[in-house]
Amino acid sequence: MDRCGAGGRPKRCAPLMVPEERIAARHEGPAASIRPENGRPGRRSAWIAMPTARAARSPTGDRTMPDDGRPALPDLDCIRHFAAVSPMAVAVLHGPSQRIGYANPTFLAAAGLTEAALLGRSLAEVFPDLPRRHRAILERVRRGGTARAEAVALPPGGDPPRLWDAEMSAMRGADGRPAGVLLLLHEVTAARAALRAAEAARATLDALFRHIPEGLILASAPDVRLTRVSDHALGLVGRAAAEVLDQEAALHPATWQVLQADGTTPARAEDLPLTRAVRQGETVQQETWVLRRRDGGLVPILCSAGPIRDEAGAVQGGILAFRDVTALRAAEDALALQESRYRALVEAGALAVWIATPAGALQDSASWTALTGQAPAEAGGMGWLKAIHPEDRERARAAWRDAILGGRPYEVEYRIRTPEGWRWTAARAVPRRDARGLILEWVGTNTDIEARRQAEHGLRASEARFRTLAEAMPHLVWQTDADGHVEYVNRRFRDLTGLDAGDIALEGWKAALHAEDRAALRPGWQRALAAGAEYDVDARIRTATGGTRWHRVRAAPVRDARGRIRHWVGTCTDTEERHQAQARLEEALAAQERLVREADHRIKNSLQLVAALLRLQSGRAGDSTTRAALEAATLRVQAVAEAHRALQRSPDLRSVRLSDMLRELAAGATVQHPGADLRTTAPDGLTLDAERAIPLALILSELVAEALRQEPGDGPGPVVRLDARVEDGRLTVSVADGAVGVSAASPAGLLGATVVRALVRQIGAELERGPAPDGGMQAVLRLGLEAS
Repeated sequence: MDRCGAGGRPKRCAPLMVPEERIAARHEGPAASIRPENGRPGRRSAWIAMPTARAARSPTGDRTMPDDGRPALPDLDCIRHFAAVSPMAVAVLHGPSQRIGYANPTFLAAAGLTEAALLGRSLAEVFPDLPRRHRAILERVRRGGTARAEAVALPPGGDPPRLWDAEMSAMRGADGRPAGVLLLLHEVTAARAALRAAEAARATLDALFRHIPEGLILASAPDVRLTRVSDHALGLVGRAAAEVLDQEAALHPATWQVLQADGTTPARAEDLPLTRAVRQGETVQQETWVLRRRDGGLVPILCSAGPIRDEAGAVQGGILAFRDVTALRAAEDALALQESRYRALVEAGALAVWIATPAGALQDSASWTALTGQAPAEAGGMGWLKAIHPEDRERARAAWRDAILGGRPYEVEYRIRTPEGWRWTAARAVPRRDARGLILEWVGTNTDIEARRQAEHGLRASEARFRTLAEAMPHLVWQTDADGHVEYVNRRFRDLTGLDAGDIALEGWKAALHAEDRAALRPGWQRALAAGAEYDVDARIRTATGGTRWHRVRAAPVRDARGRIRHWVGTCTDTEERHQAQARLEEALAAQERLVREADHRIKNSLQLVAALLRLQSGRAGDSTTRAALEAATLRVQAVAEAHRALQRSPDLRSVRLSDMLRELAAGATVQHPGADLRTTAPDGLTLDAERAIPLALILSELVAEALRQEPGDGPGPVVRLDARVEDGRLTVSVADGAVGVSAASPAGLLGATVVRALVRQIGAELERGPAPDGGMQAVLRLGLEAS
C-alpha cells in the first residue's frame, strides 16, 4: 500500500511494474498480466493493475466521462507518483482515439510541447507525422492486453531524430475492459549511435583485413594472444590461420620464424613490435625485420605497431601492420647505385662541385678549395668571387645575384685562378626545393672549358685569316651557314655585282646569277646542301653595268671535328674568255662539219656517177666475162657510195649506224638484182667507226652479190638476210641465204673471194662460213666494237 492520494491519504493502488525496478508481482483481481503476442515476457514489458475507479481525472483534476462510451481511466495519481521524477518519457493514452490523458515532464520536453498543447488531444492530432503502424500497435495493445516494444522517434520528423524504446501496456477499467495504454519511452539515441559506430568500425576493420595489401595482426592484452590475422599476412609467411591464432607472445618468434634485420639472428618475443605495443603501450614506426617463409625464402618486412586503449586509457590489445619491402629495398639499392654513378659522373666531368645557401653564400666545399687553393674560411659567403678573374668578376656577381632573386638556374662562364694559372670554366647551379617550392640550397658545378675557349680563339683567328685571304683573292668569295644562308661575301663580289646587303641576304650568292641560270641551278644547289657534296657549275653572273660574265661557281662544305657541316665556302672564277674561245671553237667545228658533210655528199654523188657509168658499160659489153667483171665493179663502187650515204646521216661524222648502212646496201643490191628479197636486222643504237665501216660495207656487198648470183631453180630466188648484233662483247654481222655456195670456177667469184679476204684482214675481223640455222649457208663476221 502506497501513499498515492492527495493530502497524503492512503489509497488502494494496484501494484505497478516499471522497467527500472523490474519487480515480479502478481495481482489477484480483474486485471491480468500482459505478455507479448508470443506468450513470453517482453524485453521491457510492464504489468500494471489499476484501482477500481470509475472515472479518470481530467488534467484540471475534474472527473471526465469515459471516451467513446469506454470505461474511464483509473486514477492516475499512482502513475504520477513515479513518472514525475522518472528519466523515462511516460504518457497515458485513453480510448480508441488515443487521447493523451497524462504526460510527464520528460515526455513534454521530448515532444517540445506544454501540457496545455498536449493533454486531452489525440495522438494523431498532436503528432501528425507519427507512422500509422505505431498507432495500430497501440490500439492492439489497448484491446488485446499485450505489450510491444518499438523504437520510435520523438518528436516524429525531428532533425536529428531522438530514438526511444517504447514499452506499451494495456490499462483496464473497473469492469476489466480495456480503457487505455500506458506508454513508457526510454531514450536510446546515444546507444543506437554508439552501436552504429561500433558496427561501422567493425566493418572498416573487416574491410582492412580483407583488402589492404599489408599483413595485419590483432592481439589481446596482457598475454599478446593473437585474435585475428589477415589473409595477406598468412600468405607472406606461408602459414594457415590455425597455426598462428590464439598464440601467446612467447610462441610468436618461432611460429612466424621472425629474424632480426640481419636475416640470421632469431628475434626475442619481448623485442617484437606487437609485444612492446601491448605490454609497454609503445608505438613502433617503420622497423625492419625478416620473415623466413615456409619454403626457406627470406622476406624483409617493415613493421609498425600500436596499442589499442579503452576510454580510460588502459591497453586492451594491440595491432601490427607489416609489408614486404623486397621491391622497395631493390629500388633503394638501385637508387643508391644511380646516385653514386651520378656523383661519379658529376665529379668526373666537373672541376668543382659546391653547395650554397638559399641566400647564395658558399658553404664548405672541398673540391672548390682543391681547385682554387682558397681556404674554406676565405671562400665562404661571397669570398669565392676573389678567385675569379677581375675582368669576369662583376659579370659573375651580377649573374649570381639575378639567379638568387629570380630563383632561376645560374649559368655563366669565367676564368678562375688555379695553382697552374687562370683557367676558363663554365659555372652552373640549380636550386633544390622542398614540397612547397621553397629553395633549400643551391647545387653548383664548375666545368673545365679551357680547351673549348682555346678552340674558339683559334677559330676566330682562323676566320680572321680567311677574311684577309678572301679579300685579297681575285675571285668572288662567299660563305654560307650549314643551311645555305649567306654569312659573308668579299668586296670583289660586291663591286662586280653591285648588290647591297639586302639583296644578298634575301637571295644569297644566287642573287648575282642571270635569271635563267638562277632557276636552272637552284635544284642542284639544294641537292648539294642536303647531301653535303661539293658543288661545281658554270653560270652567268650579272655585273653592275648590266652585262653578264661567265663564272665557274664552286662550293665545298667545311666540317667540324665530328663531321657536322659548319658552313659552306664558295668561289666564282671568271671564265668569260674561255667561254668566248669555246664559242669560237664550236663555231669553227660547226663550219668544218658542214664542209665535211658537203665533201662527203659530193664523194657519194661522184661514186654513184661512177657506178652508173660502169653499169652502162656492162650493159654494152659483148662477152659475159667482161660484163660480169663490170657488174662486180659496179657493186663495189655502189657499196662504197652507200657507206658514205650512211656516214652522212651520222650525227658526228665519225661513226656509222649499222642499221642505216645495212638498209642502204640492201637498197643498192635490189637495183642491180630487181626482185631480190633482202632483209636487214640491226639495233638502232649500234654504231661502227667510219674507218672500218666502209671496208665492212665492201665485204657485205661481195657476200650479198655472191648469194644473189646463185641459180634460183624453178622457184623464187633465195631470201638473203643481213643481221648485225653484239655477242660476247663483239660485233657480229652475218649474211645468210638458201643457196649451196659459189662456184670456184667463176672468175667473178674468185676475185670477190680475194677482195673479201683482204678487207677482212684490213679491219681485223674473223670470217666463218657454214650452214645457216634455218637452212642454206651463211657467212659470219666478228670484230671488236672499238678499233684496235
